[in-house]
Amino acid sequence: MNHIARLQADLTAAQAELARMLTAIHEFRLHLSGDKFHGTAADGSRKDWIAVTDVQGWIGVILEVGS
Repeated sequence: MNHIARLQADLTAAQAELARMLTAIHEFRLHLSGDKFHGTAADGSRKDWIAVTDVQGWIGVILEVGS
């Protein structure tokens, strides 16, 4: 494979990886906009709290997509 063909293949792979990562980020944003995090609970408490482990999990998913 010549140099230009290798660069084109690398670019295609990088673009595909970026697309997968952007999809994972979009899915995380949809997760954050879901009912789980909006409004108030039956006891009157806020529902907009998110656990650090949830965030870490989503970041892990995004990073795994990029591997």
